[in-house]
Amino acid sequence: DAIEQDIDNLLANDQELLGTLNDHETQKATQNGYGHIRLSDIPESGGKRTARFTVGTSTAGWTAADCDYLCDGTADQAEINNAIQALPATGGEVVILDGTYNITAKINVTKDNVSIRGNGNATILKRMFNSASAEGVITLTGRSGCKIANLQIDGNKTSYTNNNNYGIYLSTSSNENTITGNTCNNNRSHGIRLSSSSNNTITSNTCSNNSSYGISLGSSSNENTITGNTCNNNRSYGISLNYSSNNTITGNACNSNDS
Repeated sequence: DAIEQDIDNLLANDQELLGTLNDHETQKATQNGYGHIRLSDIPESGGKRTARFTVGTSTAGWTAADCDYLCDGTADQAEINNAIQALPATGGEVVILDGTYNITAKINVTKDNVSIRGNGNATILKRMFNSASAEGVITLTGRSGCKIANLQIDGNKTSYTNNNNYGIYLSTSSNENTITGNTCNNNRSHGIRLSSSSNNTITSNTCSNNSSYGISLGSSSNENTITGNTCNNNRSYGISLNYSSNNTITGNACNSNDS
């Protein structure tokens, strides 16, 4: 306790030292399982620590010194999935830096309370595979409390033409998942698809030029909020609800869709 108090006093009174420490990632103790975090990510007065891993790609000029997981333009979902797996069971955040990431199998969110975020359209996840069954470039199955934000999903539909190819796919994933600020274009099927997934928020996404629906809710996807999205130039509906009840659909722009 005395040592911890000395450290607290030192950090409180020596901002230069604190700044230096914040420039370096620290390896969290194994027993706590948080992975790499910066001291500035720890709340100043108690509370939970946030586990955070950063993913970059050498094709955009990032180096191993810049990130925890470095992709190379080949099967880049491997490093992203490894980052997800390295998070503790309680969840955490994976930050994907600017660049184009070639995705040859689904990014599989296997834990609750996981956030995956990029830098808007500067972070491109490009589909480089066909799915044999319903599957997104990012897929959540049986998940809750997750957030997918600020990513561009390029469905690459001219090269990958299977009808199971979705952009972001939630299956049996309910209770406060949030899909926000993403661009899900050029998918052979839906831009964003919810199946048997309720109590989620889909907001401020752009889902255009998909070969099926922009945003689709089906199989009793109930009590979701779909707000502020743009769904244009899709080959079927802009927004579709099928066997789904008590949803709130408000403030969306749906233009020039086939249906």
